[in-house]
Amino acid sequence: MSNPLGRFEFRIWGNHLSPFRDRLTAIAVPSEPVESAETYILSRTTDTANVKIRAELTDIKLMTEQVGRLERWRPVLKSAFPLDARTIVEQVFPHLGVPVEQITQPSYTHGEFLRDLVRPHRDLSIVPVVKLRCQFRSEKFTAEFAEVQISGGATSETVEIESDDPAAVLRAIAKLGLNSHANINYVRHLKLMTGMTPRASATAS
Repeated sequence: MSNPLGRFEFRIWGNHLSPFRDRLTAIAVPSEPVESAETYILSRTTDTANVKIRAELTDIKLMTEQVGRLERWRPVLKSAFPLDARTIVEQVFPHLGVPVEQITQPSYTHGEFLRDLVRPHRDLSIVPVVKLRCQFRSEKFTAEFAEVQISGGATSETVEIESDDPAAVLRAIAKLGLNSHANINYVRHLKLMTGMTPRASATAS
């Protein structure tokens, strides 16, 4: 069961990160690679809400705290389609930091939600993403190496480390040789990949 308070995360991006994947393999147990098609919803008003649709589930995490170089991300919603109007009005759009412009149905399918509510909104952007992910598990932390491609062809690689214990993340960062790298979360990097400027002043509340 995931920690309701969230986990501390550190993530880097680049195009030649396989040496770090190899280092992870030496200190943690890897899973088989898994490919997934996901849809991210980016908001111009916030960099602290990670909103995606994967396997017909709306999945939302919020960045609630920054501790040094680390960010704590807390899961706040995982809901299957059709999404009821109340969830959309009271949770999804408030987390994205924008108002719901028009609700005309008691619930929305995946396609209706994107077409009727997200796509028309000037402050929201829909980003289809294909990932090939390999997860790693150790006693103190979990990690991931992924190849990420967005619609239109831009690609990037990412390495992420997370744990309930921030000290465990920092130790793993040092062991993998990542101390010189910046921590850039999914939301901010997808904005950079798609040309939506991250908010310079965006911080956790």
